Amino acid sequence: MIWEFGANDFSGVRESLRVFGFALIRSVLDRDEVALVRSELDQVFRSAHLQDLPTLYSTEMLKYEPIWRTLFKERIVSSLRAALGPELCYQHDLDVQRNSYGQIGWKRHTGWHMDAGSETGNEYLRSADYRFVKCGIYLQDSDNGWGGGIRIKPKSHRGLFEPNRLKRRLFFCRRALNRIALMLRMDADSLEVPTRVGDFCFFDSRLLHASVPPSWENIKRIGYDQKPEVRVFWPDVPQEYTKYVIYWDACNAAMVDDFLRNSVKRAQGEPDGMTEHRYQPVVYSRILSLRYPDDFPAAFVAEASRCNVGVATLQTQEAAFYKRKLKTMQLLYP
Repeated sequence: MIWEFGANDFSGVRESLRVFGFALIRSVLDRDEVALVRSELDQVFRSAHLQDLPTLYSTEMLKYEPIWRTLFKERIVSSLRAALGPELCYQHDLDVQRNSYGQIGWKRHTGWHMDAGSETGNEYLRSADYRFVKCGIYLQDSDNGWGGGIRIKPKSHRGLFEPNRLKRRLFFCRRALNRIALMLRMDADSLEVPTRVGDFCFFDSRLLHASVPPSWENIKRIGYDQKPEVRVFWPDVPQEYTKYVIYWDACNAAMVDDFLRNSVKRAQGEPDGMTEHRYQPVVYSRILSLRYPDDFPAAFVAEASRCNVGVATLQTQEAAFYKRKLKTMQLLYP
């Protein structure tokens, strides 16, 4: 496949991202590395304050070097730099999702979204030079029956920026038809990305995507065919099939401020004194409270420096505002 890259030649990655909206990089972690990270995550999620939660957010993730160190694997950095340009920057919204399926129960046709959905009023989303991606390292095979991967609508990002007016209208109509098909519970124009354990996939933040749900046989095996109301987190997936994905955002340095401004806007929905719940987590205030390099482990800073990767955070005084805000909240964990 022309969106699949197995060797160290990433010369076609930028074009794959532009045309299809994603790229799949094979085997960035070997089996031993995957086993180490999965073992670390198993232990982390057994902690009393995390055992009932679907997500390990950046403030916690940074405590575990075997997990965050994966972001600096040579083939990950090289492929992202080839796609986004030499001025590569990571946003600091790192997280690990566990048994998370962004759909309503077992309703396969729900959960489709684009990560930039909260930014649709901004003109930069329509720029042909938009270079912002969601990154994911997959720690299981997508076809294991337990929904270990991701589904996408290839080219669904192009209706926002295609320079040819006729093509742009065609892509926009295609995107609209996809939305209508989903409302009618029809699956059209979808690709289940064939990720394998240790693969890395990144995609344009304007691309429509959704989780791969478990097979119907496995849904019945855990009794979820009788629980259509089950939400994002599926705690009854067997331990040996736990779905883990390490996620973060990456961009060209020229787009750093756009994302930070949007994060500040979204943090306004997390008021002082808020009580955090499993399905109402404090996400943006946590992210914005971190200041690079001061609040990051020395080893993380050294790796970012070695790879010449920027890390986007607010200035010290702005980050301090969110630190104070967090102290007013009733959090599930610090």
